[in-house]
Amino acid sequence: MVEEIMVFGPEPACVKCKKTTEVAQQVAGMLGINMAKYDVLSEEADKYGIMLSPAVVFKGEVLVSGKVPTFDSLKEMVEKRM
Repeated sequence: MVEEIMVFGPEPACVKCKKTTEVAQQVAGMLGINMAKYDVLSEEADKYGIMLSPAVVFKGEVLVSGKVPTFDSLKEMVEKRM
């Protein structure tokens, strides 16, 4: 199974969601894993119980919800779970 950072937000994306996607792409690139964007109203978001956006999920765990993570904080959270 390919590891993937999942970012949830509305379409079209709000400013916070765009920034979260950028941060997640940078972290994913640095760690050599995938990043994918999902709509916050999707079945996938329901699966994780996401209520606030932006949200970031990695390995089935919601790492961030309702705020923009910093590069360093997201990188640390993902590395801990790798």
